[in-house]
Amino acid sequence: MSKQPVKAPSTTGSDRPALRLPELNARIRARRSQLGLTGVELAQRSGISPSYVSLIESGAKVPDEDVAKGLARVLDDDEDLYVAWARASKLGPDKLDLLNRLEAASRKPAYMSLVESGHALPRLAHAEENDLATRMREVASRLTSPSPADAARAEASSVVSVPVLAEGADPSVLENGTAPRGLVDSLLVDRRLVGPSSRGLFACDVTPRTMKHLRGVAEPGDRIVFQREAALAPDRICAVRGPDSLMLSRVLYNGRTLLLLPGEGETGFESIDVKPGAPVTDVVAGSHVLLIRR
Repeated sequence: MSKQPVKAPSTTGSDRPALRLPELNARIRARRSQLGLTGVELAQRSGISPSYVSLIESGAKVPDEDVAKGLARVLDDDEDLYVAWARASKLGPDKLDLLNRLEAASRKPAYMSLVESGHALPRLAHAEENDLATRMREVASRLTSPSPADAARAEASSVVSVPVLAEGADPSVLENGTAPRGLVDSLLVDRRLVGPSSRGLFACDVTPRTMKHLRGVAEPGDRIVFQREAALAPDRICAVRGPDSLMLSRVLYNGRTLLLLPGEGETGFESIDVKPGAPVTDVVAGSHVLLIRR
C-alpha cells in the first residue's frame, strides 16, 4: 500500500493547526537498531520479506494493520499506535480530519438534533482536545522528543548505551572519565542481546580498512559490539591491539602467541606475541558479543 502524501487540510476560517500523521517508519528503524536486529531478522520474525521491511522503513510503503501489529510485537512496541498509524495513513490526513470533526459533533446532542432537523448548520468549531487528531499530534511530538521520564525508564529497563569508537581507536580512551576524542557515536542496544552486564562494552564500525581479516565474516557498514575481558573463541571477532591501531580479527591463542585468522581469500597468518606473564587482555581489547548487520 503506497504511502499517502501528507498535505495540510484546509483551515479556512479557522486557526486549527494542520494535521500531521506521525512518521512511524523512522520509529521502526530506530527500534530495530536499538534491539540489534537486522532488516532480514525483523522480516523473518514478522513474517514478511526483507524488501518489504526496507520499503516500510524508507517510508515508501505503509503496511496493512495486521503487518503493523506484527511489527509492533517483534519490536516490543505499542500495537495500538502501529494499527492507528496504518489505518490513519490509509485514510490520509484530509479524510481523517473530517472524521475527527464528525466524531466531535456526535458528542454534542444539540448539534446532532440540529443536523437531523434539516435546519441550517453553524460552522463546527475545532474538535475537542481528546480527539484522535490531537492524540496523533501528541504521539508525533513524543516520537521526536521523548520525555526525560520515558527516556530514564527505557534506559533502566531494557536499553544500554554503548560508545562507538573511531576507526583504530583503543577503548582505553573511555577510561579517563571525560568525553574522549576517539568516540564518534553511541549505540542503544537491547540489554538482553549483550548479556546481564553492560560494563566494559564498546563498539566499532567495520570499514574497508578494517576488512582485511573479516572477509566472509562481516561487511563494511556492519557494527560490532565488544566486551572487554570476554572469553576468546575462534568464532568470535576480537578487537586486537596492533602496532599502530586497533585491528579486528578472529584469533587463536596458544598461551604465548596470538594468531590472527585470515579472512576469506587470504592464506597467511599474522601473529602478535604476548609478553611472558602478561594477560592476553593486554593485546586483546575485547571479544565480540553482538554483530549488527548494516
